[in-house]
Formats: sequence, structure tokens, C-alpha cells
Amino acid sequence: MKPHDLFLVIGQSGAGRTTVIHVLDDQGFDTLDNVPIHLISRIVSDQLFEKPLALGVDISSKSFSAKNLLKELNNWRATSNSNVIIIFLSCKTETLLNRFSVTRRPHPITGEKSLKNSIKKELEIIGPLRDHADFIIDTSSTSPNDLRLKLGAMFSIKRKQNIKILIQSFSFRKRIPHGLDMVFDCRFLKNPNWVETLKNSDGTKKDVSAYIRRDKSWAIFRDYLKGMVLHVIPAFEKEGKYYLSIGFGCTGGRHRSVFVSQFLYDELNKRNFAVELMHSNLSI
Repeated sequence: MKPHDLFLVIGQSGAGRTTVIHVLDDQGFDTLDNVPIHLISRIVSDQLFEKPLALGVDISSKSFSAKNLLKELNNWRATSNSNVIIIFLSCKTETLLNRFSVTRRPHPITGEKSLKNSIKKELEIIGPLRDHADFIIDTSSTSPNDLRLKLGAMFSIKRKQNIKILIQSFSFRKRIPHGLDMVFDCRFLKNPNWVETLKNSDGTKKDVSAYIRRDKSWAIFRDYLKGMVLHVIPAFEKEGKYYLSIGFGCTGGRHRSVFVSQFLYDELNKRNFAVELMHSNLSI
């Protein structure tokens, strides 16, 4: 990441753009929110920012055009040595309907017969930007705190390491989280859920950890996992990748996936990698 890199944060209304801007500000970025499209080129051309700059793009203006914005970005890329990175925030329609119902704020796309139609119309307008996005973040089932954790792993400029790593446990009963670079299925390990004394526990507890460690498959998988991840991290860094997300799934997302995620987090953390840990199905 370079000091003059430009990050454009754009996406569906209600998907969390303002939250993302606040998180990036906390991570050391210069930030501006609600920036009209016609001011972006002026801000960029001045090149006065000494840190990565994140702009929350305002699409409420009737003059907004994804095509024109992409044209401006291509011009910037052609005349600058800096990177232009698009972060696109998406969210399921059902979730957005609920969020607007709770906040009672009007949708910026007016003139439609219903809120659902406004959401659909907006997605049609900004769709081309999604196709050109460097990062697509689905916030449908992501709390503000989880979003903060994920973005911190992806874009912090306060750490020394080039690559930021996010390790995430999840449940296959729900879905595989969007955007994972590597996914491991932990359902081959013995399931503590079938042990009465462990059923209501989770993979962060010593009794669950001891149970899984006794599985003969664990030692083999452990060594292969650690060796592979430690091999690919410097290879990814060499290719210029600065964010790596690794997911571990099991049936319920509480025992095996949590245990393996915790193991890898500890291994990378003690080697001083910039690593964050997120458990999708635990409230701890």
C-alpha cells in the first residue's frame, strides 16, 4: 500500500459505507465521506494526501454515472503511479429492507413504487462498479464489529507486515463466507458435538481442544496446514497481495472449525504476522 493510494468505497445504500469509512479512518487513512462524483477528480488531481485516501462516494445525485466514474478512474490510473482500489459493499435485499425499516431513513433512489424497487434500481445504476471492484464485501450477516475486524485485517496501515491475514471459522449449515481465498473443511475430524459433556462447549475450550487433538487425523492435518500456509504467505507477498483470508468450516461452526482457526491464529501470531481471528458462530 502506497501513501497516495486512492480507495473508493461504494455500494448499496444501507450496506455500511459510513461504517467502513470510519473504520478506515481508525486504521490510519485520510477519509472523506459523501463525496459527489464531480469532486473526485479535483481531489485526486491535487494529490495533497500523504496517506492512503478513502472516499465514500455519494451516488444520490441524479447526475451520477458509473460509466463516467470508471472513465475518470482509468484516466487517473493512466497518469499516476498510485493504485486506485474500489471497495464495493453489497447486501441482500431482505437485510436492506429490514435496516431501512429500523432506521426509518428514506432510500436515496426516489420515484419508485416501493423500497424494494428503489433497492433494485440502485443496484442497476452501480452494477458496473461491482464488476470492476477490487474487493466485494457482503455485509448481510456482518455486524459492525465483525466488519471492523475484517477491514482491520485487510487494510490497516499501522502494521509493519505487507500482508494482512484474516482467519475465520464458519458453519456449513449456513454458508461459506464471501471473499475467502482459502477454505478448509474440518468435518473429517471427530465431532465433539456427539459427546454429551462437550456438546454445549466450543473449540476455544481446553476440553474440546484436547478431544480433537486425540484424533489421529489431526496431527497429520496440522503439519500439512502449517507448512502450506507458511509457504504461501511469502509467495503471496512476493506477488504483491496484501490481504489473505482463510476460512475453516464444520457442521455447526462451533467446535472443529473454531479449534483449527484458533490453532492457525496462534501459530501465525507468534511469528508476528498481522493476523486477525473471527468466529462467525460464536458470541465470545
